[in-house]
Amino acid sequence: MDNEKAEIIRKIKAYGIIKNPQWLDRPDELVPLWVMLDAMIQLIERFDPPNRPYD
Repeated sequence: MDNEKAEIIRKIKAYGIIKNPQWLDRPDELVPLWVMLDAMIQLIERFDPPNRPYD
C-alpha cells in the first residue's frame, strides 16, 4: 500500500468513520453503496447531531 492510501486509512481509523477492519484492510476493493452511505451519515451526524437543540 502506498503512503497516500496508508495515510487515508490512518485518518479513517482515527476518526472512527469505518470501524470494520474487513474494509480497512482492502483499500483497493469496491465497497457496497451502503458502506459509503453509512460513513457519510456518521460524518453528517458528527457535525449536526440529530437531537441537538436549534438555539
